[in-house]
Amino acid sequence: MIAVAVVVGLGPMGRGIAQVLAGAGHTVRVVDATAELGHTGLERIRADGGTGDITAASDVEAALVDADVLIEAIVENMDAKRDLLARVAAAGGPDLLVASNTSSLSVNEMGRAFGAPERLIGLHFFNPPTRMRLVEVIVGAATSDATVKRSMSLVESLGKTAVLCRDSPNFIVNRVCRPLYYEAQLLAAQGVEPAVVDAAARGGLGHPMGPLQLLDFTGLHTHLASSETALREFGDPRYRPIPQVRGLVRGGMTGKAAGRGFYDYATESPRDANSRVVRRPGPAGESTVRVVSCGAPTPALVAELGRLAERGNVVLDSSDGGWLPVLPDGVGWVRLHQRTDGAAFAEVVEDTTARVAVPGFVDELLDHLQAPSVRVPALPGLIVDRLAYCMVNEAVTVVEEGTATADDVDVALRLAMNHPRGPFETLGSAGAVAVHQALLSMTGAFGDPRYRPAQMLRRRALGEARATR
Repeated sequence: MIAVAVVVGLGPMGRGIAQVLAGAGHTVRVVDATAELGHTGLERIRADGGTGDITAASDVEAALVDADVLIEAIVENMDAKRDLLARVAAAGGPDLLVASNTSSLSVNEMGRAFGAPERLIGLHFFNPPTRMRLVEVIVGAATSDATVKRSMSLVESLGKTAVLCRDSPNFIVNRVCRPLYYEAQLLAAQGVEPAVVDAAARGGLGHPMGPLQLLDFTGLHTHLASSETALREFGDPRYRPIPQVRGLVRGGMTGKAAGRGFYDYATESPRDANSRVVRRPGPAGESTVRVVSCGAPTPALVAELGRLAERGNVVLDSSDGGWLPVLPDGVGWVRLHQRTDGAAFAEVVEDTTARVAVPGFVDELLDHLQAPSVRVPALPGLIVDRLAYCMVNEAVTVVEEGTATADDVDVALRLAMNHPRGPFETLGSAGAVAVHQALLSMTGAFGDPRYRPAQMLRRRALGEARATR
């Protein structure tokens, strides 16, 4: 499939998309707001290493002569896109495939503005397009099957992986990652040092960058605006912005570019801060510690833990906040994690406010396991499971409402975010019963609807429990 492709808008995304198209052998015409900006954009594409058949057109109308596909990557403003689509509708041929690289705006609304919604689709490339393998293919309510097929073929011709998504706010990746960012911000608002949150996400989940550092990198003002959009679009309190972040933005502390966000870049880099809060294990020796792994407490479990503590060193392995009022004296409290690469990581509960201390034998255990660790307060879900299970819950909701399939959700998170596991892989590993119970426990402890389990998750948990009877 060799196409004549028009790319409108020559910011970083448009230039990257044009470069990818030309590199795959397509004929590319680039257009910007003026002919001069178009030629400047082409020069930058060449300077960035772009090769192939790329030319700059004087305007959209000239670029569309005999074109097969148009991809717009202009500013994320619906009025601006409507104006462009009106021009495209007037000048483009009847078989022109029209795609928007929008990351948040409604494909359905753009389809109506274009006037031929069956030929309009979303192709959400990720930044930078030259390196990121994923493209979200956003299907509007009136998008035709033929348009979907053509779009999938185009994406495949670029050597990219396409995932299908029904038009819905935030699509797949940004939607499923939303609770990751919300919970990270809430943890910081609840007194957890940002470096501890990020170190836990990196150590326990294998994320290449912690969520708060990532928010600083992309800009807290950008995230706040998208949070306000999500709340408006969904009308669900679980999407409400975090007040503390609004305060940072109002104070001009919008992240790395401003020199201050969750981190103060003049004082300490996120890398150094993350390294500071992580305890590295000492030499691996023998351990005399008994580890008891469980979820929510029951009277029998509490009694058994107390009896074991009378006879030796015992560590509770759990993230359930229900243990806080019933944890027997002298018992250590940790949450042990094993990443997909086999590495161990631990959250060690230390909370002076709640009078949870760390017995000396906990470090003995972590040295024996060769597990790096961070110390965390006794908040329900701790950090790692709270982040992971809230993402799972959002992913299940996305599938439940028919926005995407579970397989596409997992592929999207692995490729776009470099997460070692997709959320449904996490659900399969942890078990639906455990994830459902953890969310119920957080709902009860926080009294916040953010944590209410999706009905599909509840049904899956009940089915999983029924199968083991």
